[in-house]
Amino acid sequence: MTSISGFSTTVYTNVISFMLASGLFALTSKLRVKDKNEKNLMRILLGDGMALSLLYIIEANISANYLPLGKWWAMGAETLIEILLTFFALIWFVYVDYRIFHSADHLKRNLNIINTPLVISLVLSVINFFTGIMFSYADDLTYTETNLYILLDFVRLIYFFGSFVYLEWFKRKDKRLKFLSIKSFIIPLSVYVLMVYFFPDYATASLGAAIGVALMYVQNINYMCYQDSETGFFNMLYLKNIRGQIENGEMEVNSALIYELGEGDRAKMAELIMAQLPAESDTFRTGKDEIVTLTKSDDKGALHMLTEDVEMSFEEEGLSVSVKSLQKKKKESAIEFLDRIVESDK
Repeated sequence: MTSISGFSTTVYTNVISFMLASGLFALTSKLRVKDKNEKNLMRILLGDGMALSLLYIIEANISANYLPLGKWWAMGAETLIEILLTFFALIWFVYVDYRIFHSADHLKRNLNIINTPLVISLVLSVINFFTGIMFSYADDLTYTETNLYILLDFVRLIYFFGSFVYLEWFKRKDKRLKFLSIKSFIIPLSVYVLMVYFFPDYATASLGAAIGVALMYVQNINYMCYQDSETGFFNMLYLKNIRGQIENGEMEVNSALIYELGEGDRAKMAELIMAQLPAESDTFRTGKDEIVTLTKSDDKGALHMLTEDVEMSFEEEGLSVSVKSLQKKKKESAIEFLDRIVESDK
């Protein structure tokens, strides 16, 4: 919660926050993300952070210089700040959900259940302006808060921590999410919590928001370096990453599926392959018409059935693909097997 003191630090902190958020907002227009919804959600987060920074700056200036405006100005400004903070937590969780599933339909099905507590919090913030049930200002701008406001802050923290747990859980299932780091969640949360704890008079939540989105932006860039823009799978640059994981004992490879694509929409073909990918697998594009999936499984029967399922799904869509499987030999190391796969795909 912002207090009326700490004018200079509040302004300086939020000028930095606004500059960082606005710079990132401009950079996202050049971000070549295949899915426009993902880019739009990131821009909404940045827009929220920019609005939050401006509101803190305006509040600090008016509160410091125009005390006669009274408690209703303070209540109005604080209400808007609470709404922006809650909205940021809501969109942050939605963004994480979308990064995991890349599905607008999944969001629509679960949005009401997921975000009901935060929507209630938004409504309570508006009601609070007229009733003071969570926080209020006296005529001399003395600030008081109730246990209900502490509960609201707790709900927001749960959403931030929850988004981290949510992501970490699905990172184990989808290797494409490995580029999303714990730092995206812990750092902005830590900035917010630590600053508010040690400097309770200063509005620093916007700085935490800006840093969090900045880290997510950097990780997007990192991911895009390894991403094939046409299919969404990893590209050949990722092969070095895979080799390093194998050498460090972080990854086990026992078999591979090699897809030879026919003519047609590569994005559609990628979706059909994605729907049939085995657990604990990595998939990357090795050429114009070739895609390779590395998997831990050594079950020949299961891989044969998977091959038939992929070919059948292509046939149903009027597309063509040839799928073959390779197994690691008994005396063959994982690195030697990886080299054999790459050679066989040339």
